Amino acid sequence: MKYLQYETNILKLAGGYHTAKEICNQPKLWDEVYFKLLAEKKNIKCFLDQAKSEEYLNVILTGAGSSAFIGEALAGTFQKNWKVNCRAISTTDIITHPESYFTKSIPTLLISFARSGDSPESFATLELANSYCDQLHTLTITCNKEGSLAKMHTKANSYLFVLPEESNDRSLAMTSSFSSMLLSALIILNINEIEQLKPIIGTIKDLGNFMLNHSLSTLKNIGTTKFQRMVFLGSGPLLGIARESHLKVQELTDGKVICKFDSFLGFRHGPKAVVNESTVLVYLLSNNPNSIDYESDLVGNVNKTAAGEKSLAIGNYKTNKNKFDYSIQFPEDILDLPEDFLTVFYILPAQIIGFYKSMELGLSPDSPSKSGAISRVVQGVKIYNPETSQEEH
Repeated sequence: MKYLQYETNILKLAGGYHTAKEICNQPKLWDEVYFKLLAEKKNIKCFLDQAKSEEYLNVILTGAGSSAFIGEALAGTFQKNWKVNCRAISTTDIITHPESYFTKSIPTLLISFARSGDSPESFATLELANSYCDQLHTLTITCNKEGSLAKMHTKANSYLFVLPEESNDRSLAMTSSFSSMLLSALIILNINEIEQLKPIIGTIKDLGNFMLNHSLSTLKNIGTTKFQRMVFLGSGPLLGIARESHLKVQELTDGKVICKFDSFLGFRHGPKAVVNESTVLVYLLSNNPNSIDYESDLVGNVNKTAAGEKSLAIGNYKTNKNKFDYSIQFPEDILDLPEDFLTVFYILPAQIIGFYKSMELGLSPDSPSKSGAISRVVQGVKIYNPETSQEEH
């Protein structure tokens, strides 16, 4: 059996078996997520109808690290579709300044994303929400039914969605857990029309498989070149994917590749200074007509002031007249997808490049951190009671 062009025995010896398998299994897992949500449609709809009946509902999408970036990719979509105020706020921000994000008198729907559900900040945020909000509804989307966060969901006005067990990645870097939780939220957002989403799920599954079957040589070529910096650019919901992409490559290379992220328009306002001859610029191209011209202009500007960097274009770039060093050109199906669903499979290139670069550097992709500076579940975070802390100081 091969994963990412490596035989299983080679992957196990190199310490990359779980990461490679989890990356490759994502399209299959997306199908399973859809059918699990379909089976829970009635209960999810009942929960959401109650939460959305609140006047002036405030929606907060939260998590830590990669789980927080899911919220960043989704916040605009939730606000657009539900016509409510929605913000993505990391648990790591909430626990230090809860009063900045919760308003006692405003009904709140807290949607938490967590792979393990055992990060201290995750359940601390849920406890703070319960104490700071008079009217709180909580939806937890997690990959671990045995996690601390999952076990906290015993109160009224709460719903727990546990993804298929396969989504609970064994490797350090979140891969299948990230894309599957992201897809779960997109489906939940459209739970009333879940049956009509089936063709869309089929398309993103096909496009994910297309990348895994037809783009590995390109991505491996990039991953084995001698670059030291990587910058990911995205617009709208793809900005959150650019942020997760930058973290993925940085994690899998143990920080030996320094990564950045930005929006296409924001990149010219200073961050462009990081580009040099050892940089790979990754363009996550949108299919949104309002974004395409802005993205094309930015690429043209970068090409005119090139510093010797390499470029990778991901998406359907036929409308983009610029040249790229590398490209992943999807079939025309991508043009018919709602922009929000691009996020699910646009994360694959960073995962795959990060894996190949990790192997090229002689690291173990399943546990690339040689010093132990980063771990699968964050340890050593002490949670303080905000009221007690104020009294003591």
